[in-house]
Amino acid sequence: MPIMEIQTSEGWTDVLNALEKERGLALLLGATDTGKSTLAKYLIPELCRRGVRTALVDADIGQSLLGPPTTIGLSVFESPPDWEGNFPSEIFFVGSTTPEGHFPLHLKGIKRMVDRALFWGAEIILVDTTGFTQGDTGKELKARKVDLLCPRFLVAIQRAEEIDHILTLYGENPELMIFRLKPSDHVKSRSREERRAYRAKKFQEYFKNSKPHKLTLGTVQLSGEVIDANGFSIPEDWALSIKGLLLGLLDSYEDTVALGLIEDYEEGDSAIQISTPAKNIQQVKTLRFSSLRLNASYEDDRIGS
Repeated sequence: MPIMEIQTSEGWTDVLNALEKERGLALLLGATDTGKSTLAKYLIPELCRRGVRTALVDADIGQSLLGPPTTIGLSVFESPPDWEGNFPSEIFFVGSTTPEGHFPLHLKGIKRMVDRALFWGAEIILVDTTGFTQGDTGKELKARKVDLLCPRFLVAIQRAEEIDHILTLYGENPELMIFRLKPSDHVKSRSREERRAYRAKKFQEYFKNSKPHKLTLGTVQLSGEVIDANGFSIPEDWALSIKGLLLGLLDSYEDTVALGLIEDYEEGDSAIQISTPAKNIQQVKTLRFSSLRLNASYEDDRIGS
């Protein structure tokens, strides 16, 4: 297995040692491009080498590591992973590349993945969050995550003091260990175009083995709604006619079976043709709408943008 060399920053080994000693859940916080995923890639192999069963809940739905964009991913590791390869993961479909406007579903997915990690016996759970930290809404989202998950650790990566407005909420909490870290010098900022290209690559990899399936709408439920770029809700019949519209395929427990793309809508037969890598289409009981459409190059766009 190839070894990925991670360039660490001051304090990273302190976090590693504290995690090994205390165990529990660690929330990784930081603005965009501060290296939260890089920190996770450093911690997980090191913890596995020390014999600690470690889970990663990847809640960065815009620049996901474990699963396709728009999803929260989960993997539990017993040995150091090959980050360049594939590894088993579960996903929860949020249907957006940003949590803004999707707080309840985003939080529900994180909690479900954390509970699943505990079920699979994880001793340490790392929750990698989005870079959405600014303003009152960013502060509210992070506070709601802390209140929901009751983490043992807050691990904050910041260039200056840009997320101190979040950390000061918990400075007096004796149950929390707070670490303030600097980004690695090797963490690079990515442009909007580079981030979009990364999502397209992840979507392309995810859908590469897709097959067409025809679903009768009477046999599946529809959930969620499609919101266009101007904030207006699109009627279901119109939404079902949008070629390339991204869907979440859910089972009877509302677990995400797979993602799918609309290929065709046969209104007269009340049937929808989708493309999906799902191996067992019979599990699908609900189609959850997103507001994103993928083009032929798997680039995502808001409907009506």
